[in-house]
Amino acid sequence: MHSQTEEAPVNILEVSNLTKIYGREYHIIGHKIGRRVVGAQNVSFKVKKGEIFGFLGPNGSGKTTTIRAILDFLHIQSGTIKIFGLDHHKSAIDIRKRIGYVPGDLSLYENFTGEEIIEYFGSFRSIDREFLKELRSFFRADLTLKIKNLSTGNRQQVGLILALGPKPDFLILDEPTAGLDPLMAANVHMILKELKAEGKTIFLSSHDLSEVQSVCDRIGIIKEGRIILVEEIENLVTKFLQNVTVTFRIDKVPSIEEIEGFETVQSVVKENRRRFKLTVKEDINELIRWLSDYPIERLNIEDASLEEIFLQFYE
Repeated sequence: MHSQTEEAPVNILEVSNLTKIYGREYHIIGHKIGRRVVGAQNVSFKVKKGEIFGFLGPNGSGKTTTIRAILDFLHIQSGTIKIFGLDHHKSAIDIRKRIGYVPGDLSLYENFTGEEIIEYFGSFRSIDREFLKELRSFFRADLTLKIKNLSTGNRQQVGLILALGPKPDFLILDEPTAGLDPLMAANVHMILKELKAEGKTIFLSSHDLSEVQSVCDRIGIIKEGRIILVEEIENLVTKFLQNVTVTFRIDKVPSIEEIEGFETVQSVVKENRRRFKLTVKEDINELIRWLSDYPIERLNIEDASLEEIFLQFYE
């Protein structure tokens, strides 16, 4: 009798040691000519089937380079990228039939109406008509108007309809809610969660950390062309930073210097004679044991926000 083991999750996207260098430098008689810029350096991560993976990093961190490399929009010097288990370059045509993409710099045919561009797109890419009907009810853009007459937010809605309409197996979304009002952005989040529930996979690049925290299962953080963290959202907010507010009784209060002596304490602010606000990294137990020697009136411990954690990696 063979024991059954749980199968490992299927990876929709596998990026291994992706390296992309822009430009070249030449040294001639002691002078440097040209410029060499690292877009991505040995970038590696995986996106599992049926998850929403957030991709974070400031401008110039390598996010756009990585996304364009995944989509085979640029030549990479080294590394491998597999989508659905296929080589991203050799099988680019087959892969694109199963991908939906919203670029960060969305550009659409200006003289087409929204309706015309949807129909045009549908002439070479199968669209789920029932889902398209649902999308029309979610979005408010007037599809009878020409693209050039639409606001930035309404153009973004058309771009989302085009990417989502075929109900692709894999969505790559670069700032998908840029220009949308909060209600419309919430609608997009709801749609993404519905697609995830149906087994679709979503790769989401965003500057909106509340958006990432709301919809993503895991995140990857890229800095200066290198992946510095891949972690589940739930683990991230409990594992990395916690905000501690402690109020001591007046008869015995430690000094700021004593609290700062703990390696896990990232910052201390003394709000008044008895109340301190601390930011603590990772294990909090040693600090709690030490605090127990003091008469405490009130103690409050909260997980840090994703924004606070994110900023920690960019200090």
